[in-house]
Amino acid sequence: MNGRLGRALTIAAMLFGVGQPVFAQGKPAPIAEAVVGQSGFIDEAWDYFGTIGGGLRVFVTPRLAIGPEVAYLSGEFDASNLTVTANMTFDIVPDDGRRRVVPYLVAGGGYLRQKTLVGGGPGSTALVPFTSSEGTMSAGLGTRIALGSNVFVAPEFRLGLEPESRLAVTIGMRFR
Repeated sequence: MNGRLGRALTIAAMLFGVGQPVFAQGKPAPIAEAVVGQSGFIDEAWDYFGTIGGGLRVFVTPRLAIGPEVAYLSGEFDASNLTVTANMTFDIVPDDGRRRVVPYLVAGGGYLRQKTLVGGGPGSTALVPFTSSEGTMSAGLGTRIALGSNVFVAPEFRLGLEPESRLAVTIGMRFR
């Protein structure tokens, strides 16, 4: 047997054996979230936008959840952004319902629509509307802090592309 193939099969067998007890555990209940914070874009200088949004998260394993999020970002000079993303979170420690604090990793990607006013061209003092669409992605970390059996608050920080930074607080509720 090829040495690489043998090592790969050995590693896969070990991971499969280690993963079995994790998958046998119950999955946490789905979560609905509201997000409030600040997102930043960098051009020649940082432009900050107030951020508000919401999403859902469904656990596909006891520690891995996926779900959509929609966020509206509002900035100066009638600038606004809308993001629609698919997010994935991984709980660093299992959320077994008894832990008060659960740190997690988060990553997401999707669609960004930007709308702003820009200069009308050389010699013009008029501002004209400009709209663009592009991809967005980010990754970061957060911590869910239980406020009760079904409600939590979660500070979260992300770095990415369009926007480059996001500092937010999520308020979530579990469907039990």
